[in-house]
Amino acid sequence: MLNQLVETVGNNQLLTAILGFSGASIVGFWVKDVPKMLGRFLKRELSTELTITSYNMSYHNLLKWIEKNYKDKKFRNLKLSNGKWGENDETITSIGYGFHTIWYGGCILFIHLIKESANNTERDKELISIKKIGRSRDIFNKLIMEINDIDDSDGINIYKMLPDGFWSESKLLQRRLFDSIFIEKDKKELLINTLTDFTSKEDWYLDNGIPYQLGILLYGSPGTGKTSIIKAISSYLKYPIYYIPADNMYSIERGLSNIPNKCIVVIEDIDTNSVTHKRNPDKNTNNILGFNVDEITSTSLSGILNSLDGIFSVHGRILIATTNHIENLDPALIRPGRIDLKLEIDSINIEILSLFLNKFFPNNVSNIIDIKIKDNITVAMLQNMVLSNYRYDKILEEIAQ
Repeated sequence: MLNQLVETVGNNQLLTAILGFSGASIVGFWVKDVPKMLGRFLKRELSTELTITSYNMSYHNLLKWIEKNYKDKKFRNLKLSNGKWGENDETITSIGYGFHTIWYGGCILFIHLIKESANNTERDKELISIKKIGRSRDIFNKLIMEINDIDDSDGINIYKMLPDGFWSESKLLQRRLFDSIFIEKDKKELLINTLTDFTSKEDWYLDNGIPYQLGILLYGSPGTGKTSIIKAISSYLKYPIYYIPADNMYSIERGLSNIPNKCIVVIEDIDTNSVTHKRNPDKNTNNILGFNVDEITSTSLSGILNSLDGIFSVHGRILIATTNHIENLDPALIRPGRIDLKLEIDSINIEILSLFLNKFFPNNVSNIIDIKIKDNITVAMLQNMVLSNYRYDKILEEIAQ
């Protein structure tokens, strides 16, 4: 039967032509994809690619790094950028959409800036693809370190959380040294030792399965220097600050899901949001229009606590909260594990006064141990006196009882 079929086909020129054409088509169908398959194989095996999206905090730093290091390169496509979300006063001119090449670390980097068309968010989503020939990642590791250090010498990077949970990049703040902070010596040493101990024990936290996080509460009267201490901590650790306004705390879950590792999350005057207040154990006195206010507050506070401790917890995050009324805060919010260090920063005493006067009047300081200081004199008041050109004797006269 097989021989008969072959003989029949061989004697029929039409069938021979059809089968020949079909065979060629099948071979051609498979062969035409060979170059694509070979290209994908070579790309996968002989090149390395790094991708950074615009929702990543390193994206804008990369644009600044390119502008700083390749300002003399004549890029054909350019793009103006005003910070991560386009809300910063700082404007940079860097690479635009499309393909670019730069020479870095002894090799060529192929850069592709893309604006994604499928985007369901309020803000444009972009990504930068960086490719190199070869499988070594050393060049990318070096590049990432340079990108992360781009602002080290400029100041403190601070980001503010918007009501929708996204972050707006603010201006750089001037760095602040601990030497310019006027608090008691033992409190300053306790704070610095706590920070040093935390940063040196990262492996210990990981080995013991403990979340690598630190919580600090600064409490005391207004104007005592709590904000200055936060700046000093950021400068000391070289960590960026992510500032959450107290009235935006209901969006904290989304906000914390968009911050990098090893940063400082700041909530100033946390007591001004009633959700953080102590819950009333007397349920009968807390009913308004049929709703139990305490139950509503408890639910909201639970969501905030879960955001701080739960799945969105960030590795290396330091939470710093400030308050003028620690007595109003719910104990669950400031318990050990969430707040590891509570530091009272209050009105000046003789020790703080001596440190301040030695700083601004090093040649005029006399024995002030017997001076009785008025109540509620703060470091902010002393600094205002110096800015108003008060003399040493005039300052003592103003603050003494």
